[in-house]
Amino acid sequence: MRVLMSVLMMAAVVVLAEEAAESKKDKRGLFLGDYGTYAGYGHYNGHEHHTIVKTVPVPVHVPKPYPVTVPVDRPYPVKVPVEVPKPYPVAVPVPQPYPVVHTKTITVPVDRPYPVNVPVKVPVHVPAPYPVKVPVPVAVPVPHPVVVKEKIPVYVKGHGSYGYSFPSGYDYL
Repeated sequence: MRVLMSVLMMAAVVVLAEEAAESKKDKRGLFLGDYGTYAGYGHYNGHEHHTIVKTVPVPVHVPKPYPVTVPVDRPYPVKVPVEVPKPYPVAVPVPQPYPVVHTKTITVPVDRPYPVNVPVKVPVHVPAPYPVKVPVPVAVPVPHPVVVKEKIPVYVKGHGSYGYSFPSGYDYL
């Protein structure tokens, strides 16, 4: 397998090298690697008949003889008739006479007197308005000690006078 791959690679390299060399020679005016200046027996004094054949692709418009429609798959609704099985024979509605109901009253003998349950309202005396005791919450004072955290000044005689004398009645200063 390796040998085959290496042979193919070498052949490709040789072909590409030859094509590259030929294209360069054609550009310089060389034909078959010869300058054509050697006069000799087989060279016809350098004037040989050389023909170069190159293939050039030419686009040709070929008209179609008729319009060709390309089918495109598109979903479309198809109505298919479906047979519904019916039991035979098929029932056909036919108007027929129908019964008519007549109401008649018939007297029926009843034993009298017969017991009848009649509800009787018995008056019950209810004093209205009547007193109703409703519990009402009342705030009850509860004695508890009160702590005052403020300092109360105590005045001593002659303590805050700062050298002033006060009239009588202001001895607490």
